[in-house]
Amino acid sequence: MQDMKTLYTLMAAGFITGAITAEASPVSSAAREAQAEANAYKGAVVNCDMGWAVDSMYPPLKWTLADRLASRDPRTERENALRIMGTGGQKESDEVARRRMERNIRALKEEYIRLGEKMKQGGFKVERYVVGTPMAEYVLPHSSTATRAIRNDSTQRKRRMTSAENIKWEGGHSRLVVLPTTLWYSVPTESGRRLRIERKDFIYAVRDEQVQSSDNRNYRGTVINKWYFIDGNTDVNTLRSYFPTLPLNIARPDTGERPLQ
Repeated sequence: MQDMKTLYTLMAAGFITGAITAEASPVSSAAREAQAEANAYKGAVVNCDMGWAVDSMYPPLKWTLADRLASRDPRTERENALRIMGTGGQKESDEVARRRMERNIRALKEEYIRLGEKMKQGGFKVERYVVGTPMAEYVLPHSSTATRAIRNDSTQRKRRMTSAENIKWEGGHSRLVVLPTTLWYSVPTESGRRLRIERKDFIYAVRDEQVQSSDNRNYRGTVINKWYFIDGNTDVNTLRSYFPTLPLNIARPDTGERPLQ
């Protein structure tokens, strides 16, 4: 029962993830694009097709979860130990690492698909899924010592917050949008009747708008300006490993569920 409750929570969330302080700003047209992109996955959510969650997941988080899943596989325990220690004193080559990660991601997607099938077999049925109006938006420098450029609108320079469309950043940075979600679903009860439930939750939409490194490589594995999604249940410390300037008080909607008549 606890396993099924965990699966329901994953689906309800939308899928199965000098210092500068980033400020939430009134949402921009980019945030509304993120909302539209998230709503494009409605059909997959309604069909309990959890594979989309892996396909649309922010790549660094996908790698983390794929490695975590592989580390629990007893069949690869010895391989993982040798890799961590360095096989024969040699580091893992880029090609070997790429093949290993591709294999791990395939296994992660298969696991998510299996979870979705298990939900359907357990009688979980989605009636409707909606991604609501963006609640908050943050532009996040990749370095805590990054420099913020002057806002386009000089009349707003002294304001604490301004339109997110008028905030520009120098150096590598990402954009994170908080998207409220509502899921209406039903599950079977012991009496044979179906219990209808409304669940309020949220997801993060993330895109890298500029990535910088000393050798001009994008080590995040992302497509610039492409929206990816992260489960709202993802530990905030995990998020900060990718976005070190993420503020402590992220604006997030109230979450929870209630039975419907």
